[in-house]
Amino acid sequence: MTTSTLLFAHGSRDPQWRLPFEAILNKMQALSAVPVKLAFLECMTPSLEQALDEFVAQGVTQVCVVPVFLAVGSHVRKDLPLLLDAARKKHPQLELWASAAIGEQDVIQDTIAHFALNARCLSVSGREKWVTIHDDSPHTS
Repeated sequence: MTTSTLLFAHGSRDPQWRLPFEAILNKMQALSAVPVKLAFLECMTPSLEQALDEFVAQGVTQVCVVPVFLAVGSHVRKDLPLLLDAARKKHPQLELWASAAIGEQDVIQDTIAHFALNARCLSVSGREKWVTIHDDSPHTS
């Protein structure tokens, strides 16, 4: 049986906030035929419950929830386990578990560090600048 993946993010009242998460979802869907969905804790749909209901309706029997959080706070430590327990009661046939939060992964930390060291920044005047922190000779372009 193939395990489906559910990306689980916080949510926001700003509708554009979801765009990077949808980009990740689209990339995952392009890379694999395994069903992948995106769900939110609050302010956006679908909720975790709604997304899991959809998976079950599609016949999915195994789901790995991936918390798309940079740090483990109360949402990942407390809220997510409660939501997963409720889902297990609602769908006892569903094998359901969660991975570690993405921010705990070395590859993610390495990617963020690399990006931050080579970030393109906008100055107050609106001119783009390349800021290279690890280079002894910072330059702008």
